[in-house]
Amino acid sequence: MADNKSLVAVVIPIYQASLTGAERASLQQCMKVLGHYPVIIAKPESLDLSALRQEYPALTFQSFGNQYFTGVDAYNRLMVSIDFYKTFTAYEYILIYQLDAFVFRDELREWCAKGYDYIGAPSLHQPEYDILRAEKALDFANALSTQRVVLNGGLSLRKIPSFLRYLRIYNMFYPAWVGNEDMLFCQEATRLKPMKLFMKLPEWPEALRFSFEKSPAASYELTDHHLPFACHAWERYDPAFWTPFIAVKQ
Repeated sequence: MADNKSLVAVVIPIYQASLTGAERASLQQCMKVLGHYPVIIAKPESLDLSALRQEYPALTFQSFGNQYFTGVDAYNRLMVSIDFYKTFTAYEYILIYQLDAFVFRDELREWCAKGYDYIGAPSLHQPEYDILRAEKALDFANALSTQRVVLNGGLSLRKIPSFLRYLRIYNMFYPAWVGNEDMLFCQEATRLKPMKLFMKLPEWPEALRFSFEKSPAASYELTDHHLPFACHAWERYDPAFWTPFIAVKQ
């Protein structure tokens, strides 16, 4: 298998110079656990991050148009852009690591070795499944088994050749995507049967071992009290669950 430098890079989108305490903790943990991989900051072209560069000399920086960092819709356009993925063709995979993620241990090469085209935390776009307690774990499992699951893009592993192929084919036959970018790569990949051939996805139990997002207490029961490789949106969905595992200096 390729070495760390050509196999996978960690890509961290940052759109403003000042970081919250939680974002700083997320970045520090990323550099502590995954800092021996290339770590690339994806930023607006006009944003000055020289202070961050000074603090973390190992970081590299990749600028994109300011228009892609003006809000959620703009960011979604960047993440479904072929040009975004062309930027990273030196790597077989990229790990998108937004600063509301937190990595627990280095399993990055192991997840790359599984050969999936896209992996993210399994979740449902229904509020009743956002924060389920541990005793509701079976309800969460039943919902994940019977409904359309979104593999969230905020902390996600993406295979660059597969994404380039998928987007080229999708753009040839379908209108421009205007929704959340992660839904294009998981829900649409299964709903549109021709596209299913071009995106290999894990089943939700395996994706849950990659990352928790919604209902972490129920997720923890479903993984027999094993933390995943990382988590996403831990401040948003049941932050009390994460208190024993994540320390943040304010």
